[in-house]
Amino acid sequence: MKLKCLGSDSTGNCYLLENEEECLVLEAGLPFKKVKEALDFNISKIAGVLVTHEHGDHAAYAKDYVSTGIMVYTSRGTAEKLDTGRLVVSVMRPGYWYQLGGFKVTPFNVVHDAAEPFGFLVWHADMGDLLFASDTEYIKQNFRKREVNHIMVECNYSQKIIDRRMHQGEAAKGLRDRIIQSHMELETCKEFIRANISTYLDNVILLHLSDSNSDERLFREEVQGIVGPSVNVFIADKGLCVDLDSLPFN
Repeated sequence: MKLKCLGSDSTGNCYLLENEEECLVLEAGLPFKKVKEALDFNISKIAGVLVTHEHGDHAAYAKDYVSTGIMVYTSRGTAEKLDTGRLVVSVMRPGYWYQLGGFKVTPFNVVHDAAEPFGFLVWHADMGDLLFASDTEYIKQNFRKREVNHIMVECNYSQKIIDRRMHQGEAAKGLRDRIIQSHMELETCKEFIRANISTYLDNVILLHLSDSNSDERLFREEVQGIVGPSVNVFIADKGLCVDLDSLPFN
């Protein structure tokens, strides 16, 4: 199984979990054409599309998938906000597992300024458990008992950086307040990762870094210091491709 990052910022978010037979699309924030190109136009291998919430950089192209016959999965609140006309998306409920090809998925609630935002826990025999959470102030749930193999989590900004920029007149207070109330800060991200470390953890991928309020090198070093040298830490830049090992997993 490979993770391919097609985009991870405010201009559009989309990630692919892909092996030779099938693919699960995480987020519909980039044109469907880009996904087609990444799959060599073999869209028949798409098992489904998971959408965390209705904001355009995560869901703007959901309708394109549904109109092609590819099912989009999300919360009821998000489904009601999506502009899909009469086309139907599939509603998921927290606490339930859903089979999408070889993928098993269960959603969980997160904290964001959206109708009913979700994160997702995804399992596949080729990779074990992958935890995916983007655009959330924090995550209430603890997944340590799952002993997840891969964590994809937002690490949007540093409180020190955004406060310094505001005091220097480079960031408006209104925007600053909106960011800190709806996106995950570095220290919050570190605490979440620390709470979910297990002997099975193989990869941590940091998502949705702010162009102005983050520092890739600092963020990666800080997280690496928590997980230790045996765990890979990546920044989800466009073009990133990560092998998601099938072993070890529980």
